[in-house]
Amino acid sequence: MKKFVLVFMMFCFALQADPREDALKRNISQLLPTLDGWCSREKALEFVDLVLEVKPQVYVEIGVFGGASLIPVASALKFLQQGIFIGIDPWDKGECVKYFDPVRDPINYQWWSSLNFNQIHLKFLKAIKANKLTPHCKIIRDTSERAAPQIAAIDILYIDGNFSDEGSLQDVRLYLPKVCSGGYIWMNDTLCDPKQNAIDLLFDDCELIKIIDQGNCMLFQKR
Repeated sequence: MKKFVLVFMMFCFALQADPREDALKRNISQLLPTLDGWCSREKALEFVDLVLEVKPQVYVEIGVFGGASLIPVASALKFLQQGIFIGIDPWDKGECVKYFDPVRDPINYQWWSSLNFNQIHLKFLKAIKANKLTPHCKIIRDTSERAAPQIAAIDILYIDGNFSDEGSLQDVRLYLPKVCSGGYIWMNDTLCDPKQNAIDLLFDDCELIKIIDQGNCMLFQKR
């Protein structure tokens, strides 16, 4: 009897699974290693699952870099044939290191200072075009502070910009009010000490939904 129940449950699951969604996730998994950035397969697929469930009209990401987390989500919006992804990043060395002290934090300061941001930006734009995601993407090459007035209501927000205390607090203060009630906020680098004040600020207005990526990324839902 137990064997019959198990087989029946597996059969029902197979009926419910969408082969097109499976194909989307396989394509994203194959694409990830070709993109610059730090987005694990687990994180990318969690992002995609939320998009497929919520079907957002506006998804905003602060801190695009090479598009490792943007392109999976934009691919999900393309799959749904709805919604717009707004990606914000200055791709600017000065903006990137302005909160890093070269004496107190020489490793981060030197590493980020060594990057060719124009080259990273160009490769990212080519990936957007190659994957035919342009209709679902609006890319703002600017700081999150200067980009904020261009954005109204947000359904899903991903904060992955400057992970200093000052930068992360500013992003929460500027963008959390724009997230719709019931909307979602992903916060990355949550294991970093400088992010803790920004996380506390999120807890004031949001509920923690889940923790992924070995504890380094949190999903909140705004009350």
